[in-house]
Amino acid sequence: MTSLGMMITLVVLVAAIVYSKATVFPRPSADENNSNYWLKMGTEEIEAALLKPKLTNTAKNVILFMGDGMGITVNTVSRIYKGQKKNGYSGEEGHLVWEKFPNIALLKTYDLDMQVSDSASAGAAYLCGVKANYYTVGVNGHVKFNDCEASLIEENRLTSILQWAQEAKKDTGFITTTQVTHASVAAAYAKSANRKWQCDKKMKKFGQGAAACKDIARQLVEDVPGKHIKVVMGGGRQEMGSPKRDEIEDNCKRTDGRNLVRDWISQKEENGKSYAYVTTTRELHSVDTNNTEYILGLFDEIHLPYETDRDTSLDGCPHIKEMVEVAINRLKRSDNGFFLFVEGGMIDNALHITSPKRALEEVLAFEEAVELALTMVNTEETLVIVTADHSHVMTMNGYPPRGNDILGIVTESEDISDGLPFTTLTFANGHGFNYSFNGKEVVRPNLTGVDTTDKDYVPLAGMPTHYDYETHGGEDVAAFAVGPWAHLFHRVHEQTHVAYVMAYASCTGPYKDCHHHAERPFNEQVKKNPKSDSSSATGLFSGIIFIFIVAVQILFV
Repeated sequence: MTSLGMMITLVVLVAAIVYSKATVFPRPSADENNSNYWLKMGTEEIEAALLKPKLTNTAKNVILFMGDGMGITVNTVSRIYKGQKKNGYSGEEGHLVWEKFPNIALLKTYDLDMQVSDSASAGAAYLCGVKANYYTVGVNGHVKFNDCEASLIEENRLTSILQWAQEAKKDTGFITTTQVTHASVAAAYAKSANRKWQCDKKMKKFGQGAAACKDIARQLVEDVPGKHIKVVMGGGRQEMGSPKRDEIEDNCKRTDGRNLVRDWISQKEENGKSYAYVTTTRELHSVDTNNTEYILGLFDEIHLPYETDRDTSLDGCPHIKEMVEVAINRLKRSDNGFFLFVEGGMIDNALHITSPKRALEEVLAFEEAVELALTMVNTEETLVIVTADHSHVMTMNGYPPRGNDILGIVTESEDISDGLPFTTLTFANGHGFNYSFNGKEVVRPNLTGVDTTDKDYVPLAGMPTHYDYETHGGEDVAAFAVGPWAHLFHRVHEQTHVAYVMAYASCTGPYKDCHHHAERPFNEQVKKNPKSDSSSATGLFSGIIFIFIVAVQILFV
């Protein structure tokens, strides 16, 4: 063997040894071994619950953060990943910022015609307060998939919290890391029998059956409430007929020759409104939010790049938190308040291609946006909700040791019959299906020497799917809330509950007259000092007594 060959062999062997040995992150505190550690933690959490105020003043502002596909498992795994990446600790003991919100509920995510929902029909639930059929946008259950005619019937067309806010003279906006015509955000402003009707090309194959309907991109620019949205940011230059790069794949190129960005600009100029159209991070940073009425940001041809792949230079695409900062700075100028919808849409896309690392990086970027928003608003007058539209079929399985790299492998387990290493994260279905039969038994790949932490690694899946089409999961998702009326999230709810809490808290839509309802308390003293009301005083007294008793117990244990 040549010296070069020996060197290559040595490198391969070293790599195999490195990657076959699971990385284990240390626990942050040895005190976990002591009983009093957990008693102290339990006492602090009970104290916080006893002292938790119920804000019953009207929410001037509402911000809805929606992590697309961010189900319970994704949330848990992201928490661990955050701890391991940012703190260098085991991660299980950590938290995401919304996990510290004082109120939480579970939401049922089924469709009217499916046990497992898609993003468009879920959007009808949490934005419009109505359960709908699979793959439809902004319409009720009388509209079936592809039924253009039924979607044009007025009583079948839904209004959303975004439109309710506009009718209450509030400013509105939305941000997404997908196309601005994509399913989730489209549910806020559009009505369509097919979520894929984002441009005219996708409608043409349905012939005269879809001819009477308008594509989603046109609805954003031409119709109410779309044309009145003050801040729109995301991807989708192609669907809007204003691409900057011709070589991009044909996702939904317009065939009508319309440049809807130019139409949007003309509309603002005709109405004497100031505006900014931006396509890069540099241009976004240059927006004068104090003197600009409308902002349209389209930062890529289709979706924005994954955070792991994003061009972070000023000529690239902005981070989601940068978009949130500009949006809030613009919207908070409104004397009547605002509604802002922020979607971390590429969490979902990363899970569809079964790329855990990309998905987790998207969650952490999404969390940075939530953290920033919380520093920019007052939660005594702003209701902030963090939720998901549906889950995915990624599982966290086996019995990995505490602190095991969440993207790594487990090398030894008595419960695994073939004795091969396995990843903690697998998928119930996906294109990572990879089993074979050796004549005696079904076998799976040996992961020894495989870098499962790489962003392009595809974990094993239980059932095969077409490429990049791992499916959604149907279990409940969580809703985390802080601010006025956040305590209305308190048990397992229908997903429609989100829309009605936002409306009730802000006195919009079906509750537009709730300021005057005798049964709705509005206490100015609560607004000024939410801990000064009688319930909080009672809670404080109870908390002091409880802490005293526990302290005595600890001293004499």
